[in-house]
Amino acid sequence: MDRGRNICPPVPPLTDDDARELLAVPLRRVCSEHGPTRVGLTIGCDEKTVRRARDEQSTLGLDSAANLLALDGTAFDGFLARVGRRSVPIDALCDTDALPAMTGAVHKLVLASNPDSPGGRKVIRRELLDAEQEIRAAFDALGVLLQRIDAERAA
Repeated sequence: MDRGRNICPPVPPLTDDDARELLAVPLRRVCSEHGPTRVGLTIGCDEKTVRRARDEQSTLGLDSAANLLALDGTAFDGFLARVGRRSVPIDALCDTDALPAMTGAVHKLVLASNPDSPGGRKVIRRELLDAEQEIRAAFDALGVLLQRIDAERAA
């Protein structure tokens, strides 16, 4: 046994119920923004299928679920988090973009946690949603750097 490596605890197998629950979250998000009809057209199924999957009555096929990424690039984050992973767009950012992206996110969060902000020191929902774009950009930029670190360690 190689004692130099960390052993991750086993991940329980994903069940259909798990998949249904994990997929319902991004489906609710995109249906709220675009409506079930447009979502169905985009992901390649009918409105009824979208509504049933959104309401956790059925599970989307893998092809339709994958097509959700066109509407929500984070649609698989629930699945990936379940196994300790995350996704970062391949062409999202080059590693030199990390500092500006992180600075933008930090700036928004500093403003939101200012005692004179609407939520005081607590970052409230509106402030958090206002900072979402900058936080996601920083997350993606850090993900690119982490991929480079992983590649360097593997080499």
